[in-house]
Amino acid sequence: MTPAEMSVPARPLPFVADLPEGWDEWLQRSEVVPGTPFLLSPSFTYDVVVNEFFQSVEMMMSARNTQVGYARDLAAFLTFLSSAREGRSWRDATEADHLAYLFWRRRDPEGPRASGAAWDREVAAVNRFYRGAAAGSRAGEPDPADRATVGAGGGGLGASRDARRAAPGHVFA
Repeated sequence: MTPAEMSVPARPLPFVADLPEGWDEWLQRSEVVPGTPFLLSPSFTYDVVVNEFFQSVEMMMSARNTQVGYARDLAAFLTFLSSAREGRSWRDATEADHLAYLFWRRRDPEGPRASGAAWDREVAAVNRFYRGAAAGSRAGEPDPADRATVGAGGGGLGASRDARRAAPGHVFA
């Protein structure tokens, strides 16, 4: 939701007083479409590259539920990086971080134990984000989707679609 769509609470949280004024004007200048999902870091910072993903033509043409699902899945991965991987940024994520996320999401007895279908959806969201980031504002850097990846069952992004489906888990690009 954008600020224009949100109701104003009776007592705003303390950090609200520190926010810059003029959100409505900023939204008009930035041409953010009302209802576009956006993410804030755990410290309430706005990463322009992360949020440009939600304003891409591909995402804007997606169904609202798809946009919200991608925001939720990307937020889960980014939160994992921040909280479980020593505050790591998505820009610095390594294959080891992706493998740790796979273990935590799917196999860790203390983790959420995501189903195969949920995991596949999360992988699709994060991979789509990284492909968009590589093609957009990070153009010129190597495309993370071009890295060799190996899934838990041998299926990675370089494998055939059938091999990826058969693999019990995928590793993000």
